[in-house]
Parts: sequence; C-alpha cells; structure tokens
Amino acid sequence: MNRMQKAGALLAAIALASLAQAEPLNIEGIGLSRDVSCKGQDVNISGNANVIHLKGDCGAVMVYGSQHKVTLDTARSLSVSGAEHEVVAERVNALSVDTTENQVRTTVAGSDQAALVEIAGADQELDLQFEGPVKLEVGGTNQQVRWRGEEPEVQMSGIDNKVERQ
Repeated sequence: MNRMQKAGALLAAIALASLAQAEPLNIEGIGLSRDVSCKGQDVNISGNANVIHLKGDCGAVMVYGSQHKVTLDTARSLSVSGAEHEVVAERVNALSVDTTENQVRTTVAGSDQAALVEIAGADQELDLQFEGPVKLEVGGTNQQVRWRGEEPEVQMSGIDNKVERQ
C-alpha cells in the first residue's frame, strides 16, 4: 500500500468511526437495570420501569415510556416525556418535561445563550439549580417548580402552576 492509499484508508476509518459514534444508544425494555458510559453519545431510554445510570458526558438524553429511574452526570439536553419518571442529573444545558407526574432534579447551565427549560403536561415536580442565563417556560396544569441560583426569565400559562425560589 502506498502512502496515498494508507492516508485514504485512515481517513475512511476515521469517517466510519465518527458515523458509528453518531448513532444514538437505544435502551429499551421492561425492568432493566444498567450502567452505561455515554462517551458523548445521544441516549434514548424507552419502555417501563428501567433503572439506568448514565456516566460521563452525554449528548441529547431522551427518556420516554413510564416509571423509569434515571441518573446521569451531564447532558447537552434532557427530554423527559411519559409518566412517573424519576430523573436526577448533575448538569444539563437544556431541559424539556411533558406528559404527567414526572420528577426531575438537576442543575441547568446557560452560557452565552440562555438555557431553555420547557415544562408542559400535568403534575410535574422539578427541583432546579440555575447557573447562567435561563429561560423557564411553564404551561399545562399543576406544575411545581422549585428553583435556586440565578433568577430565570419566566413565562407562565396554564392552570394552578407554581414557580418558587427555594
């Protein structure tokens, strides 16, 4: 193999490795218990009653289905949809919670651009720490948002929603 062929083969291998890493990690099932290293990957968790521990830096984390217990270190974004999830994250840069009766505890970190926190559905309970600029949008019914840290920009609609500083 000459130098040009070696260089071409190396570039092709790098391209394939980055494509493989771009694939999200899908965790689906019922009653699974698993520890996972994210390594920058996006993660989709679905099914029912799974206990998942995500380690390291994650890309976009999506939790849907019902009754999952998820812990994670950091994520570019966290989306929680479905019913009765318990999610604890050390730090995320964006957060979305919808459907019903989900519990989320995390630090939301904004940077040059405000981090977006969107809450919809009904009966969500969130305990949030804000670092940097954050835009908090609360809609739906009977949402309970407790926060501390830097004051967010708040937009509220819906019925019987409560946003309070701790």
